[in-house]
Amino acid sequence: MGEEQITKEIESRRKVLFADDHHLVLDALAFVASPEYEVLAVDTLQAFEEAIDRFCPDLAVLDLRMPDGDGFEVARRVLEKRPATKIMFLSMHTEAKFVKKAIDTGAQAYLSKRAPLEELLLAIRTVLNGGKYIGSRVQLPDEDHLSPEGTLTERQLEVLRLISQGCSAKEIASKLNISVRTAEFHRAAIMDRLKLHSTAMMTRYAVERGIA
Repeated sequence: MGEEQITKEIESRRKVLFADDHHLVLDALAFVASPEYEVLAVDTLQAFEEAIDRFCPDLAVLDLRMPDGDGFEVARRVLEKRPATKIMFLSMHTEAKFVKKAIDTGAQAYLSKRAPLEELLLAIRTVLNGGKYIGSRVQLPDEDHLSPEGTLTERQLEVLRLISQGCSAKEIASKLNISVRTAEFHRAAIMDRLKLHSTAMMTRYAVERGIA
């Protein structure tokens, strides 16, 4: 591989910004992501906000709470200033209320710090490719009410039914009295849990099982 080609590949790599107040965690995140992405790691939310303007990341990954502030508030400020920035929360908190707050804030992904390395890399790739990702080790809103399918929650079952009827995320949000972001997250969760990769596959699944 020539030097010019190497330079072009480096310049074209996507940028990922990590923020965590534990240096061991930061070092680990940077180590696993740097072979594939251009990485910057910072240990305060103030440095995180400064890096958003200086580093201009494609994806920003941060914890919910750090000694110098609230990750949700910082994410809101970042998205107000740079709405194209993709946000992922990486936290020890796995309760549904935190996931819901992340969705409402505008995050594209939420992952537990207990998640395996492979899932972290999958979440990063999914978000950078325009998708959304909810970790397998976190609780979704309404997850304590499982559907007869045994895999989906009652709310996800409702979303799947509306998807099979051709409803858009905006229409689903209106019918179920939820936000569009929440509807999109439920759609992403359904696809992940059922291993379905398109609207057509979801519709077929719903029809075959009498959900539609």
